Amino acid sequence: MGTRRLNDASPREWDRAAKKIADAAVEEAKSYQPIKPYKLPVDAKARKAIPVYTGFFKYFPRAIAEVSRISLIGGIQHGQTPETLHWDRPLSGDELDAMLRHMLDGDWGQVAWRALANLEKHLEREEGEKV
Repeated sequence: MGTRRLNDASPREWDRAAKKIADAAVEEAKSYQPIKPYKLPVDAKARKAIPVYTGFFKYFPRAIAEVSRISLIGGIQHGQTPETLHWDRPLSGDELDAMLRHMLDGDWGQVAWRALANLEKHLEREEGEKV
């Protein structure tokens, strides 16, 4: 009798392993807290160096509208309403894996949402390291 290989696992064993990984990701996500709400710089020169309209809204109006639509759909899917819409972070812990799954599906609005979620968390971590 030889050593069992990864490919020898049964579907039930794969399901148990996937559930353990998912449960661990959810627990980790539950403990995640944003560092603080983002505020633009107070200094006038530094504020003007962030072209929010001309460098973002004006570049990507359709993409911004699509990501906003996807945020609403996702919120409703998780029991929210347009009035209570918020980023339920404990349900959102695997941005990069989810993003790549959406890439395989060609669901580009979801890809953008996940990429933005990952970037936001990355920037928050960087900001926390600087404090």
